[in-house]
Amino acid sequence: FHYEPYELRWQPPHKDHDVKVHGELFTSAAFLEAHMELQDSPPEPDCDLPHIIAVLMFWSDSTQLTTFGNTKLWPLYVYFGNESKYQRSQPENNLCCHAAYFQMLPNEFKDFLTEHFGGNGPSEALFTHCHRELFHEQWKILLDEDFIKAYKHGIIITCCNSIKCQFYPQIFTYSADYPEKILIASIRNLSTCPRPRCTITMARVPDVATEHDMLQRQLLIHIDSEERRKKGNYAVNTPQNELLLKDESLVPTSNAFSDRLCVLGFNLFSMLVVDLMHEFELSIWKAIFTHLLRMLESLKDSKLHELDRR
Repeated sequence: FHYEPYELRWQPPHKDHDVKVHGELFTSAAFLEAHMELQDSPPEPDCDLPHIIAVLMFWSDSTQLTTFGNTKLWPLYVYFGNESKYQRSQPENNLCCHAAYFQMLPNEFKDFLTEHFGGNGPSEALFTHCHRELFHEQWKILLDEDFIKAYKHGIIITCCNSIKCQFYPQIFTYSADYPEKILIASIRNLSTCPRPRCTITMARVPDVATEHDMLQRQLLIHIDSEERRKKGNYAVNTPQNELLLKDESLVPTSNAFSDRLCVLGFNLFSMLVVDLMHEFELSIWKAIFTHLLRMLESLKDSKLHELDRR
């Protein structure tokens, strides 16, 4: 468990200067910046204990449990970023914590809405809105007053070396697939601004990974603000809401992370990091590999057997 972050650098033999090594969260620039900000902040009254950041890393993924039927499980996992990824990846170390299991709207909820809407079924927009609200209400339970107090004032913990430290839990990352990311960020699915971390429009998506795109990501970074939270105080799916929210792909949902943590300087959009499994291994790479297989199969002398042999 790393109590303090540090910068890891490597001197390549063929270069005249060293380079920064990217690999662990406790050697990242984000952790170093947060650590320095905490050390420079005023201490708690009558407290001279060391100030330590407990880095929280969240994962959640709704999972279908059966081949037939719609039984699902929606767990929330938590890791400490102070631990090495090589330690976290070993199940026998028990460094993963099941923090919660999210509930989903039951099928009976549609019957309830139909009964209270004069026999007319609820619109898709209303049902989606209720789904978003339920998710964030559950997060508000997790981000309760005790958590906010610890986030702001810290918790005194006696470490394994018998030294007392003031630990400040801070959320650094939240990894999920795209449908859950837009739910967490309270934005629309593949709409005008499809990316959770910036406001680059859909028309500019083909420029991804170009130099211009990398610059735009910095200039158009998504920032949570009081102005953003005040938008969308009209009924769901109304022209007034569309006018206010559509340009930034926002939705009229009370976001738990924004409501609870924005006053502490937390930007919910910055925690939504790339999910390697969903966004690369099961998405981009899978699509590329499938395309390569089709190309091999289309050749006059099929090379698929050679690929299988290798």
